[in-house]
Amino acid sequence: MRVAIHITHEALYKIGGIGEVINGLCTTPSYLGFFDQTLLYGPLFEYIGSPSSRLGKDGIVYFSSKDHYDTKDYYSLFKPILETYNIHLVYGKRQIVSEYNSHRKTEVEVLLVDITQINKDLLNLQKYLFWENFGLASHRYEHDWDYEQYFRIGLPYFDLISLLYSEAQEFYHFSHEYMGIPSLLALELHRDFNHAKHKRIFYAHEVAPVRRLVENLPGHDITFYNILKRSQPQGIALECVFGSQEDWYRTPLVKLSQRFDRIFAVGDWVAKEFEFLSPSVDKNKIKVVYNALPLDHFSWEDKLRSRERIEKCFAYKNGFKPDVIITHVCRLVVSKGIWRDLELLTYLDNYFSKHNLRAIYILLSSLIAHGRPPQEVEKMVNAYDWPFEHKEGWPDLVGYEVDIYRLIQKFNVKAKAIKGIFINQFGFTKRKCGFYIPEDISTIDLRMASDIELGLSIYEPFGIAHIEVLPLGGLSIPSTSCGVYFFLEKNFAENFKPYFALDFISTGEDLSTESIFKITSEKREILEEKLIAEWAEEIFLKIPKTWEEREKIFLKMQENLYKLDWEYVVNHYFIPSLPTKHIFP
Repeated sequence: MRVAIHITHEALYKIGGIGEVINGLCTTPSYLGFFDQTLLYGPLFEYIGSPSSRLGKDGIVYFSSKDHYDTKDYYSLFKPILETYNIHLVYGKRQIVSEYNSHRKTEVEVLLVDITQINKDLLNLQKYLFWENFGLASHRYEHDWDYEQYFRIGLPYFDLISLLYSEAQEFYHFSHEYMGIPSLLALELHRDFNHAKHKRIFYAHEVAPVRRLVENLPGHDITFYNILKRSQPQGIALECVFGSQEDWYRTPLVKLSQRFDRIFAVGDWVAKEFEFLSPSVDKNKIKVVYNALPLDHFSWEDKLRSRERIEKCFAYKNGFKPDVIITHVCRLVVSKGIWRDLELLTYLDNYFSKHNLRAIYILLSSLIAHGRPPQEVEKMVNAYDWPFEHKEGWPDLVGYEVDIYRLIQKFNVKAKAIKGIFINQFGFTKRKCGFYIPEDISTIDLRMASDIELGLSIYEPFGIAHIEVLPLGGLSIPSTSCGVYFFLEKNFAENFKPYFALDFISTGEDLSTESIFKITSEKREILEEKLIAEWAEEIFLKIPKTWEEREKIFLKMQENLYKLDWEYVVNHYFIPSLPTKHIFP
């Protein structure tokens, strides 16, 4: 039996990109053909609802020790581990269904560990052993509960999986980001650990602390990636250039992952970033394993229906039927480079106006992970026509949302042909967004209706959302700082490129190293605008503006659709990159 174990904070719910990747992998036929069993492992964050509902609406709970809930005799099975470590467990299974392809579904086992009252003597011993064997100084970080909880779930990890899968011949342990690294390191400390039986993979969805550096540098990606490109050939490490990053616990954890069999980098930049952070890593261990989409077949008629629904949502307020729909669906963080959207839209507005065309720009993004509750949405809609109008303060604009709305307001005052709309919500439905239309809508409708998706990020390890419009005949406009750019370059021929990438990094290539370090925010904005001004007309020409143009792109895309599918990526990147034999550290 071959078992895959994914260690993540999204073992129970899909919250963000990691959950999207796990869902995509676990529902793919080739993945299911390779692995006999999949377990999602992580900390138990809270006790909500009844004992039988601890694993959500799609889950079935077999055992919950704190609730004394036991569907069989699991207590006898787990009792020695529960007593030794003084922990509680919730164990069962849940169904994973692809959001974009309901035919892709599977059941996985889930094991959540309540480590709030863990045996302190064993915990302190483990921290000492980590210092002795790996040089990890836990005392520097144990005040941070995020570090502490992922360190603690590593203590009973080997015992638990050995108990649950005693018949397994092979284990593939996937640490999604830093969260599973302590568990995978803890395997080495167990006397019964068999290197040949256990393959360990660090799934690098990003490289700490690169996102932090890129976001905080005034020159953002222009500074960081130009410095990386000049430093790496000389063997200069990231911390030699930018100083020690050991103040953040994720940095030493990520460095230690070079002890594992593989590092799966979700993009080409991520692979280079890992080498930059840890030059001593065996480069043969690093494999670029892209993300993908769980594709389903949508017809041209489906696209027409979705377009009509989206137009109804916005026509009554805007007073016009848009010729072009521009979207950006993302998390609301600095790394998404949303100000670049508005800079590009300013130039596109001139071209749209010149050609007597109208467009809407829809930014669907929120700082609130699960979105605004429907009852709060109803209040805002009735009070001041949210989401077309906003007010600062909960339940409306909070934090960075305020800055983004002000940017869009400033743009709308001057724009002649494009109207910007900021929907600060997680998800896109009639109930969540309060639209006055008869039928319901979904995020899929928004993706199908979109002509172009913007993604001019300053830091984007991959960028799944950037390509969600491609299967439906839309165009992707990423920056070359996005991992998805390299994926598209490798998988689409020159005669059909359903994307246009803006290379902000190249604007710093002719500057001296000293000048690159000294790029201010003002200087960066000048460089960004210069690049956008140079390519805006070509982007405008590439945008489909008629139904004939859209249908041509849609039909051409159908021939290349398989390249975006998780099945293609699992077969061409994921499975070939798995270790077939152990590589000793």
